[in-house]
Amino acid sequence: MSRQQSQLTCPLVRHLVKALGFLLVLALGASACGGSSSTGEAGSGSSTPDDIPGTEAFGLTEEEFTQHVEGVESSIAACMAEAGFEYIPLDVQTIHSVSDWLRTEPGVSRLDYKTEWGFAASTRFDDPAVEVSRGEQNIAIFDTLTEADQAAYERTLWGDDADATFGILLDDEGFDAAGGCTLTAVEEIFDADMIQDSFINPKDVLIEADPRVIAADEAWVGCMLDAGYDYGDQDEIIDEYEERLDALLDGDEPDELDAAKTDALAALQREEIEAALVDYKCQSDHVDDVIREVEIEVFGFAVSN
Repeated sequence: MSRQQSQLTCPLVRHLVKALGFLLVLALGASACGGSSSTGEAGSGSSTPDDIPGTEAFGLTEEEFTQHVEGVESSIAACMAEAGFEYIPLDVQTIHSVSDWLRTEPGVSRLDYKTEWGFAASTRFDDPAVEVSRGEQNIAIFDTLTEADQAAYERTLWGDDADATFGILLDDEGFDAAGGCTLTAVEEIFDADMIQDSFINPKDVLIEADPRVIAADEAWVGCMLDAGYDYGDQDEIIDEYEERLDALLDGDEPDELDAAKTDALAALQREEIEAALVDYKCQSDHVDDVIREVEIEVFGFAVSN
């Protein structure tokens, strides 16, 4: 998952050791930590461009990212054509812009967004990121189809989950929800190890192994605890509110709830926003500057927003 969606906290380091092996984390951590001078000058120490991954999703370089996106989108179009549907491949810029709408919004500050929507888990039911990731031309094509053909189009393109677009899954760095032509294209273009659930972006491994980041993440946990929130990382908060929303809706649409459930939903949304604002303060106070510092040392620029 990209840091535009979530700042990862210290439990991830333990997960990385488990998932990728202690030696890999140790080696990458040495590049990030031991390879930097105490002055914090970018490019100092033993790290070279060949030693570090790319800063795009899945640790791809910009060139590799472009190749993967163009390859997948072209493969999706061919797969859809074989099934009798038209699909216009999305360009790299459009795919890149998906992350601008995932729990963020262009032109809206991070604080203002959290004040309005929290984590957008229980508070927001329109999903502009999904719309962007489908592409305007494809939405126009879809709108011309009959209801039956629309259902077939969605099933052919995405399988069982019509929100599991390539752009969304790419930003999330996980293809477990992929289906239909999207999954076929991903399996054709991406390396097999990248598609595995256990895959973790080596860029994240590198940054999260830095002792300063580990300490910052632990400080975030403590800051949240001081405010009454017992979480290991931000993803746990988002997962909780998504699960509570699903339990409350119980299959109903948000605009079709009775009075009691409507009140319960409003209360849940207020809780989420409160938690998001505490998270924002803890991130700002303890994590953000540290992440930027380490990223600049490792990559020569700040990767995170």
